[in-house]
Amino acid sequence: MKRSFTNSFILSGAFVFIFFLLIPAAVAVADDNLIDSDFEDLFNETEDNEEGYEEYNNAEQYNSLQDFIMGSGFGVDASYQIIGGYLPGWSEAPWYFENPEDSVNKLTNLIGAKMSATIGLDIQPSRYLLVRQSFTFSIPSPPLSIKEFFFDYNFKDKFFVKAGKFDAAWGVSPNFPFANLLARIPLDIENPGDPYVAKISIPVNIGGFEFVMLTRPAYIDVQDPRLEDFGHGLKYNLAMQNYDFELGFFYFERIPFRGFVSMKTTLFKNTEVYAEAMINTSSISMDNFGLSGSVGFINDFFDGKLKINAEIYYNGEGDAASLRRNSLLNDEPEDFRLFNGLNSALNVSLKPGGPAKMHIVFSYLHAFEKNSAQIIPAIAFEPAEHIELYFGVPMAAGSRDENSYYRHNADTNNRPFSIIVAVKIKGGYKYGHFE
Repeated sequence: MKRSFTNSFILSGAFVFIFFLLIPAAVAVADDNLIDSDFEDLFNETEDNEEGYEEYNNAEQYNSLQDFIMGSGFGVDASYQIIGGYLPGWSEAPWYFENPEDSVNKLTNLIGAKMSATIGLDIQPSRYLLVRQSFTFSIPSPPLSIKEFFFDYNFKDKFFVKAGKFDAAWGVSPNFPFANLLARIPLDIENPGDPYVAKISIPVNIGGFEFVMLTRPAYIDVQDPRLEDFGHGLKYNLAMQNYDFELGFFYFERIPFRGFVSMKTTLFKNTEVYAEAMINTSSISMDNFGLSGSVGFINDFFDGKLKINAEIYYNGEGDAASLRRNSLLNDEPEDFRLFNGLNSALNVSLKPGGPAKMHIVFSYLHAFEKNSAQIIPAIAFEPAEHIELYFGVPMAAGSRDENSYYRHNADTNNRPFSIIVAVKIKGGYKYGHFE
């Protein structure tokens, strides 16, 4: 274990050297946004490139941009996935099927399975109004849950209102969501739930403002909600030819006030560099003031077959929590902790191609102050249409303190690693008719 963790320190130094080596002086316009790939979710790219959607009666597939251009109509979509796996070793988040306190997780070897299906409906009475609702059916989780339910209204292209239950995120870091102020949660809330969000977007030339109000089910008494149960935020975006700039802040009575600024640009057409900073304070008098920041890059080689992401992050606010999703084996929200002090990340994604559509990933997170690291080598491939196979070995190195990347588990050998062997069957269908 000591040798393994020494090697992890060497890896940190190596990727820092690569980072500064790859920063060129010239700036070019970006063709693609590489930051959209979230390496923490490992195989999201594979899922996003799913080819299981079919066309019905040669109807064109629809998207949100087409919805606002078209006059009126409706769309229906459905997707499914069946996943089963074998997990000897760690049986706790972020690699578990059920609640880690469940008695079944006390088994040394865990066998799990999950089936889920999502049905969505888009209704567009006119080009100004879109209503989206989708439901997820799953077992053994609660059989029915609302995945999305919101309306999107266009006030004559002057400003846009979107409200309901939907995904909303700020910040650019794919590894440390410290600038995602909308995901911040009080440490004393165990099950905050998905947020209910109201958002007003106002375009201004090459940028625009976004005002957000949100709450979570655990924050409010549905019968008697109060204003202090709602958080408020404002963000400004400026999209110039070579740079994308964002500035925002968020206030919620139960958590410190936070503000952030982020910037990203593309160098040599295939290297995206990003940086962001955040301030936090517990009061107007600037008590417990903290400053955090990160800088990183994502480099695309060989027409997207190889991607490398490296990042350095300094957490000046102390240990904190934010909400994060993990979609590999469990799609429920989980508590993602940000560790104080200096942190680093290195991610490698390789898609060599071929009929099996192999996808190899390596994910590495290191909290220097905690003397702790998380290492995840994994591989996925598609032996047949709609079928994906996964194999991964998530492991921890360094400190075995509970407040680190190590997680205690009920495994009789208390091994600091897990073995994931899983198979997923998935697919989907879309149909839209717009006038």
